[in-house]
Amino acid sequence: MQITLSQEQSRILESLSRQGKYTSLETAIDAALLLLAEQLTDAEQSLDPEYIAWMEETRLKLDTGMDDIEAKRTVELDTVLMQLQEKVSKAQAESA
Repeated sequence: MQITLSQEQSRILESLSRQGKYTSLETAIDAALLLLAEQLTDAEQSLDPEYIAWMEETRLKLDTGMDDIEAKRTVELDTVLMQLQEKVSKAQAESA
């Protein structure tokens, strides 16, 4: 079967692949399909209003993130990890 991806779909998959989480576009697509199947199963089992609200909030955050990527308003992964480590270290020091 052949599938033609939209520009946005291609952009998302290429972004995921560049981040290094997936070794190829195919593995990113495989992961996406598995998550979709899992989400559909979960949605059928639970139509909890809080879960639905969380899903909508998450979708909005993803849209914002994709807009940021498109506008090149991004931060390098190493910088993000360093900032997170600093926050964790500070919280640990304050709780000690």
